[in-house]
Amino acid sequence: MTTAQSLADALERSSASDYVRLVADWLHRVATDANPDLTTPPGLTEVRVVDALVAAASAHACFTRGLPVPIWTPEPARRTDTLWYPGPDALMPDALVHTPLSFSFHGLLIEAASLESV
Repeated sequence: MTTAQSLADALERSSASDYVRLVADWLHRVATDANPDLTTPPGLTEVRVVDALVAAASAHACFTRGLPVPIWTPEPARRTDTLWYPGPDALMPDALVHTPLSFSFHGLLIEAASLESV
């Protein structure tokens, strides 16, 4: 079963350079999991970007599956204080336009195409 906690655990064990790839892989697993558990809130990791990524990915996964967005995802502790963008500065304007709403709400700029697992 795919859970928000499993994403939090994977991100916490990884470097920031792997975050987007891990989120894309997790979103793919959620899309193919018949019964993902996204309503159970994961523990906070104390790494603001990780907590925001988990909340944004969970909200995005529910939205794309037509499920209610979990009530824990908009909590202030699950948002960044400043915008986080993992790419080169020259591509940031593209990210501003093409970031899914659930990610931008949490202060994360990640192009939708980057969230697709190949």
